[in-house]
Amino acid sequence: MDHLYSDYFLNLAQVAIGFVAFSTIAVVLREMMGMPLDRFQTLLVRFVIECGLAATIFALGAVLLAIVGLTPPLLWRVLSAGLGLYGLAYPIHYVYVRRRRVRPGPLPLYATTIFLLDMVVDAELWLNALTPIFHFSVGPYAIGVTWVLTQAGLILLFTFGEFIRKE
Repeated sequence: MDHLYSDYFLNLAQVAIGFVAFSTIAVVLREMMGMPLDRFQTLLVRFVIECGLAATIFALGAVLLAIVGLTPPLLWRVLSAGLGLYGLAYPIHYVYVRRRRVRPGPLPLYATTIFLLDMVVDAELWLNALTPIFHFSVGPYAIGVTWVLTQAGLILLFTFGEFIRKE
């Protein structure tokens, strides 16, 4: 693996862990102030934490598999397929939990837009894993891992008002 790629993935893992740490600290501070999170706020924080951990795992996984000896293009095909599976399963899980357990009804426009973009990124990952369109390169995988973290940040920004409202 090229140093540029490994540096990018290692730095992305650090940023992702920062998201996880920030979200965890926010939950602890709310609990200490006697203002526990409601079900929707808990779902949002859980989404940010889980996306941050997933981005960390996929970023470090690329470096680990390169160290183990997987070489391009097989490395990027395997990783793209793995991230593609995550990209299919996690949004379905999130929407199910949100609509069935937390807030019934349609998704807001920002969430729908994010999930549509998620489908585009997921299609790109599967094309990289299964077809030579992207020459089985690092680019689609790097975009996919970055998107996992970016969507968490976008959800956090769009729902920030949920965390400052009073019960």
